[in-house]
Amino acid sequence: MKLSEEFKKRAGDIKIIAKDEEKEIYSHDIGDVPAIMSDTFFEIQPDFVVQPKNTAQIKQVLVFANERKIPVIPRGAASWGFGGVIPTRAGIVVDLSPFRKILHLNKAEKTITVEAGARWSDIDIVAKKEGLCLMTYPSSKFSTVAGWIATGGYGINSFRYGHLSGQIVSMTVVLPSGEERKITPADPDFSYFISTEGEFGIIAEVTLKLRDVPEASYPHLFYFASDADAFEFIGKFVQSKDAGSVKPNVIRFLDENHLNDINELLHSQILKKGAGVLFELGNLEDDQKFLKAVARTGNPDEAPRHAASYLWNERLFGMKTKRLGPTILASESIIPISAAAGFIKKAKKLGANFGVEIFIDSYILDEKTALIMTNFLCDSRKKRYYIDLPLQMMLTKTAVSMGAEPYGLGIWNAAFINHLYNAAKKRDLLAYKAKVDPNNIMNPGKFFSIQSKFGNIPAVIFRPAVFGFSIGALILLSPLVGRIATLLMGKDQKIDSLDFELTTHACAKCGNCIAVCPAYLVTRNEELTAKGKIALAKKLVHGGSVSKEEAENVFMCMHCRACEEICQTNLELMTLWDALEKRVESRYDRPADKISAFLKQVDESKDYWNMVDRNN
Repeated sequence: MKLSEEFKKRAGDIKIIAKDEEKEIYSHDIGDVPAIMSDTFFEIQPDFVVQPKNTAQIKQVLVFANERKIPVIPRGAASWGFGGVIPTRAGIVVDLSPFRKILHLNKAEKTITVEAGARWSDIDIVAKKEGLCLMTYPSSKFSTVAGWIATGGYGINSFRYGHLSGQIVSMTVVLPSGEERKITPADPDFSYFISTEGEFGIIAEVTLKLRDVPEASYPHLFYFASDADAFEFIGKFVQSKDAGSVKPNVIRFLDENHLNDINELLHSQILKKGAGVLFELGNLEDDQKFLKAVARTGNPDEAPRHAASYLWNERLFGMKTKRLGPTILASESIIPISAAAGFIKKAKKLGANFGVEIFIDSYILDEKTALIMTNFLCDSRKKRYYIDLPLQMMLTKTAVSMGAEPYGLGIWNAAFINHLYNAAKKRDLLAYKAKVDPNNIMNPGKFFSIQSKFGNIPAVIFRPAVFGFSIGALILLSPLVGRIATLLMGKDQKIDSLDFELTTHACAKCGNCIAVCPAYLVTRNEELTAKGKIALAKKLVHGGSVSKEEAENVFMCMHCRACEEICQTNLELMTLWDALEKRVESRYDRPADKISAFLKQVDESKDYWNMVDRNN
């Protein structure tokens, strides 16, 4: 008997996803990892997927998993690219994406309580109706609350409000044993659930602090001749007394290459050539004080207000550049501000060795550190992608050699664990893991100890000593290896326009569309979302096996344009859906009865009409 069938006997009304074509979407995150690589290393296809409706159902899953000693992998919107939600030994994926209710808003105390899968965008919509809003939020505002707690916590407004952990009032967690606990920042176990990627349990419910909606937004963009000049200015400003008295919400650095890419996407020269630093403040008094402070710091060249406003308004679409790719790879680390410019210089030189243009996006976290994202465009369809993937790791290796720490580990950054946790902290984490998860069912085979197929031999490469030596050697040899690779395989060229095939590759797989899709809200089936339909289109383009039932999912769509309006890469999705429906219809006919039944289901759904009311 299959595991899914065995669990189904005791599952009650827990939704179970067990068909191979439906499970496939749960075997990856937003990263474009070649199948030959992931299949060689891991059992990435889960045995089955569950979508719990409450903590009692989460407990059921964990009790079953402990009995059978099988892995449990918590999953939100899967909008993180380092493999944290990818199964390594099959098991049960607990999909918390539909577990997204806003439970309670306390206006007097300025707090809000939500389920694990609640989207940051939903919280903001509800809170703003009461004159409140989020303090800190991720650049992917359609990611889940528990997902960002487990993998990040730094983002927009972090300069003013700090790490997300400081804004959590309490969390309800379900330990691997099935025990439910409510913990607060005063609880000694609290830190074990922050940025630890689902190793110690499942976050089920969170209460967050809110703030008053600011009176307005005052963005400012300043240009600098070089990256070094920009970071020298940032360093002076954040160390000055002015930064403490007039603390901006955001300080963001974008290098010349990033600003040029934005101009290319706009087909306009809205942004000047040079490095840019964006500041944002929330009231007029702070803004006036800030401008006086800037004048004392060096009075740099300021962009017109419309250019600053554009960058600020586009802050939630950081992956839009991907449509020039159609693939984007990134290295993320937290680095001392004093080392940032030097690292960027080395990163760009390393990229040049491989014929790659590096572009930088960075958020200043406090007076000492910055979250720096080192990005480059490439093409996962081409052979040279196997050269581009190690380059991503070489960039992280270069950063940590200059005093940085990786911003998360997952699978692909696992070898950098010693740069995130010292020996004492690792011992502490492992001791807690042994205490709360003696059967090692929670998200196993990740950064503590990568586990792979074939007697665990492939996993040797992820051991810090082996990996560090290998990547260090590649960096030393990069002038030669990179030149040879470029001569043999050529350089990746930016894309001017997207055809049907390129559109399927330019999808960021970020999950924005899932958060706003009425079809998903009603059915909880990712195959019906833009992300799922693009995956189907990619299969059709490459001649993959597609069943009639799977193909007919493309017609289960409201054509409401919500996915197109919030698409990270600004894809022309309505045009793609028309083309995709024609392809499917020519092969399988149009399922009129299924379409009618689907529309009736949507119309009768309370969740759908609640979404309509919430967004009005």
